[in-house]
Amino acid sequence: MTTTPPVSSAQILIVDDSEDSADITAAYLRDGGFREITIAHSAADAYAVLGIERQGEGGAQPQRFDLAIMDIVMPEIDGIEACARIRLYGAYRLLPILILSAAEDVELLNQAFIAGANDFTNKPVNQIDLLARVRTLLRLKREQDRRQAREAELKFQQRGVSDALDSVMDPLTDLASTKVVDLILGRCIVQEQPAALALIQIDDYVAFARQNGDVAAQRLMRAVAKVISNAPGPLSAAPVRYDEGSFMVIHPRTEDTRALSEVCRVIRRQVAELRIEHGNSIHGDIVTVSTAVSGGGPKTLSSLPARLIAGFERHWSQADSHVDVS
Repeated sequence: MTTTPPVSSAQILIVDDSEDSADITAAYLRDGGFREITIAHSAADAYAVLGIERQGEGGAQPQRFDLAIMDIVMPEIDGIEACARIRLYGAYRLLPILILSAAEDVELLNQAFIAGANDFTNKPVNQIDLLARVRTLLRLKREQDRRQAREAELKFQQRGVSDALDSVMDPLTDLASTKVVDLILGRCIVQEQPAALALIQIDDYVAFARQNGDVAAQRLMRAVAKVISNAPGPLSAAPVRYDEGSFMVIHPRTEDTRALSEVCRVIRRQVAELRIEHGNSIHGDIVTVSTAVSGGGPKTLSSLPARLIAGFERHWSQADSHVDVS
């Protein structure tokens, strides 16, 4: 009797210049219960998917991955150079990387490990060996995430009250800073609890700042923050200033997004009622906001903000000011 493996939520990136080889690796992973698979056929394509070529330029958040499977021999940029560059990018400093190698060159593998690879398996890929190494690396990644969450929470608890407030409050909006998202999600991961998250994005914020200047843009951020802070919602939900022109509301201990969807509806209406002239928007004459919500269990929370932002950008349109990414 064949047992169907449980479906995993792990996000896996395959980097292999051979289309056939990449497809075989992906098929083996799907047979093992891994469904969230992205394929890049060069190191440059992998940089694009990871968001590395945009580092320091702002813009959309890169997609987050739990594991990368990297061919060591590729044209232009090989797996060794790719490993080294990925390790320089803060978001992927601890990303598990499994090297695929058709060559039995000990020195080449040694260079890969020096560059940051965690493990390797031979090509052509053996399914049993591949799945065993993937599951081991993912298990280590989960333990690593839990340890980091515990350390972050411990540091937060050990600080003095004033120092803690200074570090987690945004001086412009008087809302919590983006650090609170990581702290609350980290606590939920440690306590094995779910969470829901809402994104509130000022439409055409960059265009507003360009048209009206930085001082007006700061006033706009404070005005929208006040609306968000006063919006009725769950007592345990925390409003956060997330980025330039964007905010989040995090609701721990539930992945049900209905309460946050209602909060978003109120915020969209009340911001529109402020009748703040925009002057440079494709959406109309006044400032508006668009929103998105998503939720997840403790195993998916580390990537929840990135998934929420990616889903918002993927599905949002002028005719749809609210997106449920769940």
